[in-house]
Amino acid sequence: MGVDMGTRPLILRVAMLFGVIMASLLGTTSAQSTGTCANRTTTKSLEVVLRQGETVEVAPGVLALFGSDVGQSGAVGPYIAERANIALDTYGCTASAVPDSFQGGVLVVTRGECEFITKARVAQAAGAKALIIVSTGEEFTTMTCNTDEEVSIIVAMVAGRSGEAIWESTASSEKTTIMIDATAAVPSSFDFVASTALVGMALLTIVLGGVWSLKDKRYAGISKGSSSQGGIGDDSSTHEGVEINEYSALYFVIMASVVLLVLFYSMQHWIFVAMRLIFAFASFQGLQVIIFEGFASVRGASNSRENHVLLPVLGAVHHLSIPAGIVAGLIVSTWLIFQTAAWSWVLQNIMGLSFLVNILRLVHLPNLKVATFLLGGAMLYDIFWVYVQPHLFGKKSVMVAVARGGDEGESLPMLFLFPRLSHSGEFSMLGYGDVILPGLLIVHNLLFDNRKRDFGEINYYYFFWSLLAYAVGMSLTFTALYFEVGGQGGQPALTYLVPTVVGTSMLLGWKHGNLGEMWNGHDGYDVLPSETQSML
Repeated sequence: MGVDMGTRPLILRVAMLFGVIMASLLGTTSAQSTGTCANRTTTKSLEVVLRQGETVEVAPGVLALFGSDVGQSGAVGPYIAERANIALDTYGCTASAVPDSFQGGVLVVTRGECEFITKARVAQAAGAKALIIVSTGEEFTTMTCNTDEEVSIIVAMVAGRSGEAIWESTASSEKTTIMIDATAAVPSSFDFVASTALVGMALLTIVLGGVWSLKDKRYAGISKGSSSQGGIGDDSSTHEGVEINEYSALYFVIMASVVLLVLFYSMQHWIFVAMRLIFAFASFQGLQVIIFEGFASVRGASNSRENHVLLPVLGAVHHLSIPAGIVAGLIVSTWLIFQTAAWSWVLQNIMGLSFLVNILRLVHLPNLKVATFLLGGAMLYDIFWVYVQPHLFGKKSVMVAVARGGDEGESLPMLFLFPRLSHSGEFSMLGYGDVILPGLLIVHNLLFDNRKRDFGEINYYYFFWSLLAYAVGMSLTFTALYFEVGGQGGQPALTYLVPTVVGTSMLLGWKHGNLGEMWNGHDGYDVLPSETQSML
């Protein structure tokens, strides 16, 4: 909070552009290409029934695209279930994973370390009737292969809390059996309540970013006429931020692709740890600023020198920055320590919202032309890395592999999460890129609305209709998700958001004769004499 961003424009520009890239890196699509070992083209839903004494656990699961089928004639099993050797290999990647007591029933392993087909080969060589792969994530994954080797055993995946329950149950010395049966449909990726909540979080993020950006823009305009004026808070809260240009829009697509490839070819545990730490640091920055503004609004604090204290390294900072930093640090530290807890999604959403609001506040689009280049490029980026690239090289989607954490099963915390009421322990997800990129244009539209406005006449015309267009685009995305358009377990939201948000902005601009000014940009924010500092 004590650092004046205006004195470090290059650092700010690089940091903000990197933040946009990281937030926008992963799409929400799930897709896989298959090898000749696959004998099915669609994922099949299963019901995995575990019995241990009087205890019965029923878990939804999915069948791999390779291996033996589970027919409609009846359930398979029950078979004695044993989990992989904890001391040597819980992943089932080598023969050492098979316990000495294994009698050829169901081998239960965890996801990660090696490909699904490798785990299946190990289990088959050990004489297993079936292989159950437990994923610590909440999403079901389409398990495929890209070799010519056939597998004759049943290969299934269970996920979330039910998967963890099966893993823990097989640790007991008490006899455990598993029966596998086919069900009518794959567990749905769509949940109306969760999807509505995600849209609400996205809209809240954009609204907060827009209001704050407008406040900063007005303060910056007023400060040109009086060096003594500024916003509530320290100097860093009143800067105009970083403006994206045509070259930045091009760099975004190139840099995002480079980062995606680097992550794909170096998907190791430490990479995901580093990305979580980067996310935690960026979220801390956003949280501290938001909490500071809340404290300052309640206390009615000014930016006078009397309210600043001198700290080592940081220099002069507002005294309210200290408790704000402590609260932000506690939130981030709690998430880092308990990020695998069932309730950690709440903290992740709070951190993500703060992170994105800070970007929307500081990163601006100069005009509709740059917005069209940026969002159009991002949409093509999604389409290429999900649909086109697997047919050109690699046989599988690089973006999908990174989004799923590869065979490690780890994931990047660049998502809004909300629990599904229809499937306990599972979550619906919305990537940050589907919020930040359309959000940049929507915030720009709010600034355009108020380019020549008096304080008492704040206009929300373009802003309102852009938000509505975003909601329509998300509705189209979830409709496609419900009907499984394209056969994926997810949908590339930008494919629907870019046409609706950009198209609505262009249509309204043309209708009101502002399209030329919106397309080429406005020279600057015109401050009217009647404007004051009292924004909120």
